[in-house]
Amino acid sequence: MNSQESTFRIVVDSLSKIPQRFQELPLITSSEYLSSEYADKKRIKVINLCSHKKALSTSYYVSLLAEARNHRCIPEAKTLHQIESKLLMRDAIREHDELIQNSFKRLAAQQFTLSVYFGKNLAKTYDKLAKRLYALFPCPLAQYHFTKKEGGWRLKDVDKLGLHQVPEDHHDFIESELNSLFHKRWRRDHTNKSYRYEIAILANEQEANAPSDKAALENFCKAANQLDMRAEILSPRDLPRLMEFDALFIRETTRLDNHTMRFALKAERSGMVVIDDPESIRRCCNKVYLAELLRAQNVPTPTSTLITRRNVTDLAAKFDFPLVVKIPDGSFSIGVHKVKSSAEFLTLCKDLLSTSSILIAQEFVPTEFDWRIGIIDGMPLYACRYYMSKGHWQIYNHAVKGADSTGDSTGVPISQVPAVVLDTALKASSLIGNGFYGVDLKQNGDTALVIEVNDNPSIDDGVEDELIGDELYLAVMNTFLKRLESKHVR
Repeated sequence: MNSQESTFRIVVDSLSKIPQRFQELPLITSSEYLSSEYADKKRIKVINLCSHKKALSTSYYVSLLAEARNHRCIPEAKTLHQIESKLLMRDAIREHDELIQNSFKRLAAQQFTLSVYFGKNLAKTYDKLAKRLYALFPCPLAQYHFTKKEGGWRLKDVDKLGLHQVPEDHHDFIESELNSLFHKRWRRDHTNKSYRYEIAILANEQEANAPSDKAALENFCKAANQLDMRAEILSPRDLPRLMEFDALFIRETTRLDNHTMRFALKAERSGMVVIDDPESIRRCCNKVYLAELLRAQNVPTPTSTLITRRNVTDLAAKFDFPLVVKIPDGSFSIGVHKVKSSAEFLTLCKDLLSTSSILIAQEFVPTEFDWRIGIIDGMPLYACRYYMSKGHWQIYNHAVKGADSTGDSTGVPISQVPAVVLDTALKASSLIGNGFYGVDLKQNGDTALVIEVNDNPSIDDGVEDELIGDELYLAVMNTFLKRLESKHVR
C-alpha cells in the first residue's frame, strides 16, 4: 500500500465476494469499519462500496458513522437517503429533464439502465448526463433505471451497487477509477445564494404530537409581521407553492422518509433560508449518528453501545439491567424501551432488528426531570425542566391518555441554569449546526449527560415561552431576518 492509499479504506460487504484483482487495494469489511477499531482513527477517507438495498442498511451506517467520526466518505449518508426515495430523486432531477431526453432520444428501447461509476459511463455518449447525475448524487457505483412513458424518458429507480455487483467486463474501468480517486482532492458541496423576506411555516394540523400548537404558530406569524416579514402556514400538500417564499420554517415533526425532508431539500436547493436544514434533520433524526458523534467529540452521554444482529447475544450476557433500547429514528419517546432482563432484551431486539440493522443500548439514568435547552444560531434561547409523566420513567407515557400521558414542565431563566448543563448543551448543538435545536440532558451530580439533540424542538404557547413570552418568537424570526439580510437581498 503506497502513502496515498494508506489514508483510504474501501469498505465492502464481504472480502470473499470481491474479485482477486481488487484484493491489493485497501479493502476492509463493513463489520470491521463499524467496530470500535476505527472509531478513533483520524484522517481516514472512506469509499463505501457496500450494497445498499433498503433504508437503514449497513451501507447507510458506514456512511453515517464516517460522518460522526469526521472521516471523509463517499457516498455521504444524505446521498444514500436521497437515492432510496423515488420522490426525492425525481424532484431533484426534474430540472435536468431536457438533458435526459436528449441523451436517450436515439434509443428505440422502452427501458434503459445507465451505469454511473464515479461520475462516468463507459460510453462517451452519456458522459454529460453521468457527470450531472453524479454531481446531484455523488454515489461511486450506481445504476439509474429509466423507462419511456408517453414519449418521454422518466427515472424509475436507482440502485447503489456494491463492488461485488459490478459486471466483470466493467472491472478494468472501476479499477482505473479507484486508483485515480486516491490522487484526487475531495470536496463537500456548499450552497451560496441570496433570498427575500417571505417565510413559509410548514405545519400539519393532523399531527398528534406537533412541535407547535395553533397559538404558537400564530405567535410566530405575529413576530414575523413585527419585523416587516410575512409568514404563512403551509400544509404538507403545499410543496408546489414553496417557491413563492424566501425562507422555510419547519414546524412539523421531521422524518427522513416523508414530505418534511422533501420540503427542506427543495428549499435548500432553491437557495432559501431553511430551519431546520436537511443536514440538521438528518443528523438529529438518527440516534445512532448522535451517539457516535457525541462520543467522538467527548460530550458526556449515558454509556451507549451499538447493537447489531451479530453482537446482540453476546451483549445480552454482559449488560447490567435495567437499560434503555432505542430505535435510531424515534421521536417523542416513541421507539424507546426500558428492559429489565437479558431475556426481555433479546426478545425486544429481535423484533426491532427486523426493521433496523443497528439499535442503541443506553445506560438507564433515572431522574426526576430532564433539562431542555433551546438554542438558535448558537445562542441559548430558553430553558425548561420536563418532568416525568405520573408513575412513569419517561416524559411521555404513550400507554395512557389524558393529563397523565405527559409530565409537567417549568421554565427556568437562562441565568439560573447550572453552568455544566448550559455549556454541555451548547457544545452538543454546535456539533449539529447553527439551526434551531432542543438539547435534552440529565443532570447527574456535577455532570450533564446529553440524551439527544432535537431539530425543530417543541414550542407550545404557555410552555417554552412561559418566562420570555413574545421574545421567544421574535428571536426565532429575527434569526431569519438576519440570515436574509446577510445575503444582501435588498
